[in-house]
Amino acid sequence: MTARVNVGKSQINSMTGFGKASEKSPFGKITVEIKTLNHKSLSIACNPFNGFFLLDEKVKEIIDKKLFRGKVFVKITVDGGERIAKAQTITVNENMLKQYVKKIKAAQKKLKIPGDLEIGKLINFPGIIETTAEKKEDKTWTHIKKTLEEAVKALVRYRRAEGNRLAKDFNTRLCRIEKNTQIIKKYGKESVKEYRKKLINTIKDVSKNITPDRNRLETEVAAFAKNCDVAEEITRLTGHVSAYREAMRKVKTDAGKKMDFIAQEMQREANTIGAKSSDFRIAKAVIDIKSEIDKMREQIRNVE
Repeated sequence: MTARVNVGKSQINSMTGFGKASEKSPFGKITVEIKTLNHKSLSIACNPFNGFFLLDEKVKEIIDKKLFRGKVFVKITVDGGERIAKAQTITVNENMLKQYVKKIKAAQKKLKIPGDLEIGKLINFPGIIETTAEKKEDKTWTHIKKTLEEAVKALVRYRRAEGNRLAKDFNTRLCRIEKNTQIIKKYGKESVKEYRKKLINTIKDVSKNITPDRNRLETEVAAFAKNCDVAEEITRLTGHVSAYREAMRKVKTDAGKKMDFIAQEMQREANTIGAKSSDFRIAKAVIDIKSEIDKMREQIRNVE
């Protein structure tokens, strides 16, 4: 069985999550749903309702204070939204419309372009249709903000719970890496002894009547031991495991990036150990270590 190490309270959060909250208001029932996915930075996309495009920045400002990374999708809906719509007035900017028509007709005549102007296309030109808020956002923002903050809290709890689950998985894999590191350390020492014994037997088989040159023998064994010495790599690998646990405990922002960097360093040491060693038992332990690191790096993509 793999020993489990208590790494303390994890600080890591998952980038994937979901949060939802609802509240009754004078304008109807407000519901906020937030979904997050993996992303290299923080990206927030809002789904505005009833033309409330100007609220986007306020929504993003609240979320930006709580999240550091992830693709965030925000959906705000209002049951009975017609009450809010009544607070709106829509106007047509006739002066700008006249300028568009005048300029387009002049260009059409000059360039001899046939065709008629259609009002349906003209009203889509920038600045033609204007929505007057009449403080509708001030009236509704208090209720939206409260609901949004509750949804964000639910999202953070979800991401933290997922982060704790990831931390347990990471710790299990780190324990397996440590176990295999001990196997490498054990068989690294034994392989030198076995090589010496094998070399003596080979010399005896080839020249039964000749006593092996002890100085030459020890020189060969020392050269072999030097070439397959992985003590430094084991020390660094052990240090990286400790640093990984430290990152899970203490790093609150960009933990995923730091953990991925440490995992890369662990991979580098494992590759070096594998290249130096010829013992099949060590080779198997290295393969197991690299397999665990690969699985960890896949999961790191979910860490905020």
